[in-house]
Amino acid sequence: MLTERLLNFRVKIKRKIGRKLPPPKNSTNTEIKSKAIVLPEQSIVSEKAGLAVSRKGLTLKELLQQTNHHNAKVRKDALLGIKDVLVHHSVELKLHKLAVIEKLRERIGDDDKLVRETLYQLFKSVIFPGCGKDNQGPLVSLMMAYIFNAMTHLAIDVRLMAFKFFDLVVQFYPSAFSLYAEKILQNYEDILRKNQFLDDKSKLKSTLAGLIRCLSLLPCNESDNSADIPAHDILHAFEPEVAREPIGLIDIIKPLKDLLPILVGCFQDFMPLFHSSSQLDLQSYDCLQFILQSIDLIVRFLASGVCGSEPDSQILPPCQKPGMITYDQLISPMILKKLWDAFPLNLVRHLSGKGDDRIFMLNTVITKIFLQLSNWEHAPSALLEKFLEFIENSLATKVQSGKMFHEKHLLPLIPYIPKLTTQISGDWRSRILKAFTEVFKNSNPESSMKIACLSAVEEMLAPIKENIGLNFSVQQERSPLYLDANDLTLLDYQIAWIQYLPSLLILLDDKNPLCSKAVLRLQLRVAQAAPVNSPFSQEFDTMQYSFRGFFSQQIENAICYGPFIKLAADIQELAICCLYYFSFMDSLLLHSLVPCCLCKVLEPNMVARIIEVLQSAFRAGHIQVADYTSFHVTLLSRFQVYPEKIYPAVEYDGKSNWRTFKYVTSIVCSCLSQIGDDYLVFQMAEKIIVDHICGEIPMDNKCAFLRLLVTLDSKPTRLSDQSIVNISHVLPKYLIDVVSNVGEDDHESASVISVKRRRYYLLPSFYLFYGSKRLLNLVLNVMGSWISEVSSSLGSPHLTHPSSDRSTTSSKGTNLSLEERHKIQRAYDGLRALTNNEVVGHS
Repeated sequence: MLTERLLNFRVKIKRKIGRKLPPPKNSTNTEIKSKAIVLPEQSIVSEKAGLAVSRKGLTLKELLQQTNHHNAKVRKDALLGIKDVLVHHSVELKLHKLAVIEKLRERIGDDDKLVRETLYQLFKSVIFPGCGKDNQGPLVSLMMAYIFNAMTHLAIDVRLMAFKFFDLVVQFYPSAFSLYAEKILQNYEDILRKNQFLDDKSKLKSTLAGLIRCLSLLPCNESDNSADIPAHDILHAFEPEVAREPIGLIDIIKPLKDLLPILVGCFQDFMPLFHSSSQLDLQSYDCLQFILQSIDLIVRFLASGVCGSEPDSQILPPCQKPGMITYDQLISPMILKKLWDAFPLNLVRHLSGKGDDRIFMLNTVITKIFLQLSNWEHAPSALLEKFLEFIENSLATKVQSGKMFHEKHLLPLIPYIPKLTTQISGDWRSRILKAFTEVFKNSNPESSMKIACLSAVEEMLAPIKENIGLNFSVQQERSPLYLDANDLTLLDYQIAWIQYLPSLLILLDDKNPLCSKAVLRLQLRVAQAAPVNSPFSQEFDTMQYSFRGFFSQQIENAICYGPFIKLAADIQELAICCLYYFSFMDSLLLHSLVPCCLCKVLEPNMVARIIEVLQSAFRAGHIQVADYTSFHVTLLSRFQVYPEKIYPAVEYDGKSNWRTFKYVTSIVCSCLSQIGDDYLVFQMAEKIIVDHICGEIPMDNKCAFLRLLVTLDSKPTRLSDQSIVNISHVLPKYLIDVVSNVGEDDHESASVISVKRRRYYLLPSFYLFYGSKRLLNLVLNVMGSWISEVSSSLGSPHLTHPSSDRSTTSSKGTNLSLEERHKIQRAYDGLRALTNNEVVGHS
């Protein structure tokens, strides 16, 4: 009993505070200990052998899986890893691009801003540039479903990012807008109507930039409607979506009209800045600029009439042309009235120069919007005068300041000047024309403003453009130019424009060929359409005195070439065509053409073209006979033949122009033989030609005149006795030069070329001999006397004399060297042999 009591007795043990109690005696130890297992090779590493991996050793498949991770940092790192793989292994994108896009598109609506930005940069810098244009239908289709979903997200940042993604798609695949235009415009309308980001203007600016890119794809005429793409591409196997057909243009009229008041409302939100004392900050200015550009693009499309089918009667009245939108339609529902009321934009304080420029730019865009409307001339007079006054002042400011900024933003208004001149009247018409003319004359010849003004002038002179053929004809149906001498207000300015054209050509030189071509095209059109004896035809005739500087001019005995030589062949052709239409061509203009024809830079076919046009002008009675003949004679006398062995290769490119001269000689001979009665022409030209033959000119030019003389002469010869005697004095030396010089510098082909050239040079002399035996005897006597003198000086009795008549001798015979005398003997023997054989063959 005692023992049992002792066993059951419990000793109360005192425990110190903070000490851990020992475990119960009956507790079970659950601790498990194990040793690490070391394998000789990791199997996962062996599986990745040969695969493209990122810097962290992850494959593309693993990285795509991680883009769905719950941790935003992991998702972002996965996107960076994908970029690493695709940059260093571009083949991965080519093989798996649709699968990659299908997976990555899920992150377009990601809740984390950094993930969305990283995804955007990945598509912008790697995926879209690497995909190219192949299979763009499936690619766009894959993206758009998630972009539209993100556009309806509750978070404004996600929605704005969705518009940014769509803008990126349109940048690389512009046809995407035509496929989803209606829905996209509705989403833009929704995001702008709620006005959720006015305090953050950078977001508004980004959204409007995307809208502008889309609206810029809207066509302005039927020929521009090329946004549609085929939707027959094979879609990705895992995406059963079907590519959509492009939306018709008529379907987007209502969304565009619904968007207009929203944009005007956004514009109105910034109006308090113009009445406060604070500065117009750059962000606000950019937003205003983008808003106005968007309105401008919408109005331009609606006013262009390119929809192609009848619109809904609730959208446009049935009396209107499909797609057209008029002043009354826009003003009556007060759509743009708030815009007109705010014009011109002004601030309550004095601005800096940069601030003034910004306000000017905004006002020019509003003016352009107004001018694009149909029937705007029926607007209230006070409103119309506001815009006319701004246009006049802006043109005057451009002339005074010459600022590039003003020119850049004033440029879009210039195409509307012709519309103003035809639809307004009274004092305003003259004021606008005066301001425009000042800008036209004073703008830089190489500037875009000059070309724009020139285009406006062409429209005011010729409302419909035609293609001018190279044979003076128009290739399509022409409309009459607006050359009405009874319109006195416009007449003075039209005359001033026409007078300015030649000097503008010289100012342009060869620095702006596009503008030079436009000037010449307009000049040619005026020449073709100007009524006979009208002020316009008289001004065109007067134009030639300035026009000759375009070809060449002589300054202090030196020839200064004009821009004509340096311009392209098609521009040269326009200039040459203009020559035909001068009712009377001054001799000074003809003289300015000669240096161009002689210039080694001008192509031979262009020289022939000048001669051809002058021949047509002569037949039309525009050139006097004496001037026409003088032009051709001058051409033959000044043409310089340069064989490649004599003149430096650097100057003449190592090419001989002998064939060109031969070609020109043939054309000149043909032209002069057709100018009138053969006998009268010969009588007129005989002395001129003979004087050149007897003058100190090169052998090639002498040959050309001999050929011209033969062309105009007949058998028996019409040459006077004095001409025969004069020619007989120079022809022997010419024949000797031909025999002794032609072809000797040619190497392997010397004999062939020598025979051909000798025949070319000798034949005109033989024709003369054939027509005049007296000339032949005189030439033989001269050459015989030379040989006689050689025989006497050398004591060679075996040299025979051709004739006892040696009344005409040469004083140079006694001064000839032994080699020169040998050449004379050789030439004489050859000439005698040819004469005896009656060789007067074909040319």
